Amino acid sequence: MAKRDKKPDPLPFPTDPGAALFLELMMQMLAFFILLTSYAVIVDDKRIAALGSLAGTFNPMPRGANLSKGDGPALPTRDIVDGTSAPKRTAKELTDVAKDLGMQDSMQVLPLDQNTVRVRFSEHIAFTAGKVTLSDTALALLDKLAESFKRPEVVEIQIEGHTDDLPARGSGYASNWELSAARSMSVFHALEERGIANSRMIAAGMGDKHPVAGHPELSRRVDITLKFRPVTDENIERGQIRQLQRPAISSPKSSF
Repeated sequence: MAKRDKKPDPLPFPTDPGAALFLELMMQMLAFFILLTSYAVIVDDKRIAALGSLAGTFNPMPRGANLSKGDGPALPTRDIVDGTSAPKRTAKELTDVAKDLGMQDSMQVLPLDQNTVRVRFSEHIAFTAGKVTLSDTALALLDKLAESFKRPEVVEIQIEGHTDDLPARGSGYASNWELSAARSMSVFHALEERGIANSRMIAAGMGDKHPVAGHPELSRRVDITLKFRPVTDENIERGQIRQLQRPAISSPKSSF
């Protein structure tokens, strides 16, 4: 009768207190990391980006496959909106408006940061000296600007009136503060008449406290600052990811 193989004896538990303590600590740390992994939240967009990077490295597509034409069904994909595209696009549109109206020397478009763009135009195209009524030229300009200001990604429009340090004589206003505030309100009402909600706009009179160094003629000006919605993961989840259709990959045609 064949003799049964003897089972090996179990490994003895460490008798050294230090080794036993170290082993217990390692087991607790392992359990802790397993718990953290179970609570981890996987960001879907980052996972898709990582998978796309791996797909580009280990590309199984046959050589010569055509990406632009295919008979198979289209493959859905998602295109994440670039956070800086809206301010850059709007700045370019506003610059084109100034060129089309021949005002590139009187109107400036100044990107301040990735979420802010400022439009600046001098007094001589907007107001008569000491007055608050917008000129016909300014009204025609606001007709064009309002189309870009209406976009939903523009969350705040701040209108600032500025003057120089000369006394506001003959204007009917006691000070340059009041004159600059009245001018900002004239622009405010003109934009409101062109369909921009007043809840999105702020009007402020800055007086002569913010001159433009080296350009005294720009001390008398109107600044319109556009603040755009910053793109975050939360905004992307709310619908700033566009659904696109990518052409299916067709098999390469044989040359034989």
